[in-house]
Amino acid sequence: MIPMKNKYVQGFCPTLKTPIFASDGLLLRIRPHLNFLNTPKLIALCDLCDKYGSGIMELTNRGSIQIRGIRESEHKVFVKEIFEKKILRESDNSDLNITINPFWKYGDINHRIYNDLTKLKLPTLPAKFGFIIDSGKMLTLKNISSDIRIENTKFNQIIIRAEGALKGKIVKPQEVNPFIMKMTKWFLKNKEKKISRMADLLLKKELPKSWLQEEPIQKCYEILPNNLKLGQVLGIKLGRFKAKDLKKLLLSCSSPKVRFTPFKMIILEKVKDITDDNFIYNKSDSLLNISACSGINYCLNSSVDTFKLANRIKNYTNANVHITGCEKNCGINNNTKFLLSGNKSFLDVIDNYSKKIIFKKKSITDFSKNFFKDIEKQ
Repeated sequence: MIPMKNKYVQGFCPTLKTPIFASDGLLLRIRPHLNFLNTPKLIALCDLCDKYGSGIMELTNRGSIQIRGIRESEHKVFVKEIFEKKILRESDNSDLNITINPFWKYGDINHRIYNDLTKLKLPTLPAKFGFIIDSGKMLTLKNISSDIRIENTKFNQIIIRAEGALKGKIVKPQEVNPFIMKMTKWFLKNKEKKISRMADLLLKKELPKSWLQEEPIQKCYEILPNNLKLGQVLGIKLGRFKAKDLKKLLLSCSSPKVRFTPFKMIILEKVKDITDDNFIYNKSDSLLNISACSGINYCLNSSVDTFKLANRIKNYTNANVHITGCEKNCGINNNTKFLLSGNKSFLDVIDNYSKKIIFKKKSITDFSKNFFKDIEKQ
């Protein structure tokens, strides 16, 4: 039997071969190469999720696919079929946390850097340590958490920037991998035992000045459900969907490929004007401002039904709100304005921008339109 990590260990992220225990069975996560799957492979994955698990799938804040409820006794055969059906390749370095700009094109700078980075043999890094590749003309990942960021300057130069620093080092394409290796080694050399993220280290340690040359482009395109040149963007309600609903969607349209984004959205290539009530197709949908962790029905740490509360308050505010069932605050984004953090069946209300605690231990029934109007004035 594969040794499973204890679900209470903070900082551990599940993978395909090393899942974690959750309330509904084994929870595992896959990262397809370049964050896409062609339609036949994705349909095959949906079938496996229904066959060996609960049929519930999720998108993470890094665009990974999370699969819930896999029965422990069938985990090995599930993994075997993933590779037999070539949904993933054994050669894919899927344990490396790389988030790529979802609008990459074959042969462009994002695509080339991604392929080079997956071949890099990095030292062992903390489980949540991640990389962002967000170059080109349409930058989208500014609000996505990472540790090392590969970005563009306004002069179309490539920079590598440590999360938490305002500027990065200018590099040529062939210098990306050597400098990333240098930066990861610097991180491991200087971090303390409890530090696992680059931004936390930079609160205590200054980067070499030669690594602080230029700022990245500040403009960040907001991605919403819509028709685009690439295809149609559809939102995933609170990041969770049923495998059977996705399969039905794929069978009813002619999209050859699906891209997974870190915005709880998918991009169906070469289609438009799809209306499916199991997904979000209206860019004005109020649920787009709300996010939530798994909640009490799926996580033993949680004391709150986060999805039930999210659906109740979705029309109460236009601010970005994230709801968690415990103090670990899993799944929070950089653009979250208000954090409702679980505290023994109650919720602490936190301004995520200032980190100020607005209220302690508010009852779930306290959240109303007037409540949000009041805290938005503060």
